[in-house]
Amino acid sequence: MSATRRAYLALALICIIWGTTYTAIKYAILDFPPFLLVGIRQTAAGLLLLLLAFGSGKIQMPERRYIGLQALTGLATITGGNGFVTWGMQYVSSGLAAIIGSLTPVFVVLLSLAWHGKERIHGRMVLGVLLGFGGLALIFRDGWQDFIQPEYRWGIAGCFASCFTWSLGTVMSKQWNDPKVSPLLNAGLQITSGGLGGFVLSFFFDTTHVINHSTLGWISLIYLVLIGSALAFTLYMFVLKHLSATVSSLYTYINPVVAILLGWALLGEGLTPWEVAGMAVTIMGVWIVNSKRG
Repeated sequence: MSATRRAYLALALICIIWGTTYTAIKYAILDFPPFLLVGIRQTAAGLLLLLLAFGSGKIQMPERRYIGLQALTGLATITGGNGFVTWGMQYVSSGLAAIIGSLTPVFVVLLSLAWHGKERIHGRMVLGVLLGFGGLALIFRDGWQDFIQPEYRWGIAGCFASCFTWSLGTVMSKQWNDPKVSPLLNAGLQITSGGLGGFVLSFFFDTTHVINHSTLGWISLIYLVLIGSALAFTLYMFVLKHLSATVSSLYTYINPVVAILLGWALLGEGLTPWEVAGMAVTIMGVWIVNSKRG
């Protein structure tokens, strides 16, 4: 099998894996405080990737400045991006969190424009942004009364903060990553630093540090560490190496579908026609924005 075909197979696995992590997080936060969960999950996965990277014997430790930049990127992408959505999912459904997360390419384009001006504003971009957020309005159509609840508002805010910080980390990674450095090492440095940042947020913001030891909770954590983080990130590095940026981003459109279907089937989350329509409009908007990036 050619490298390109293996990359498409890896991408298909990513689409499924990262869609299932929303359900796994929902189960895990029943037993683990959210930021503590992020700390345990990402630090364990990051250390595993570093072990694999240095275990090959072909990788040398980069300069301190480079390690610092990777750590800063990890704080944005992992501590913020994964941490805030894990915290927010205490109060919102897994499907809604996934749909908000699907706006990541929109935020990446806008942040790239603000960062170094390489993105140009054009009509398709404006249309895509409007459709993306218009789709969210359709999703919220039958649930505006939920905004009365402070916890729901905080959950929505957490998901948007996650989307923003993950996108910021993506832009930082594109700006600072050295193509000569192993992608596995980059991922290991970012995930490990992001996981350590999760422990810091846990100390300040988790209302409890008690872990409820249930079989389902530990299975969910192990799945998130080995499959959701370590395996998925390794596959994604392979995909980025062999496929274009546009093709590589296809997971953004499929993840919400997987998350919503699993949320409906396993978590008993509601699924209304307006939510289906809103998801379709949001994904269409994201595709319009992303299709111009190549």
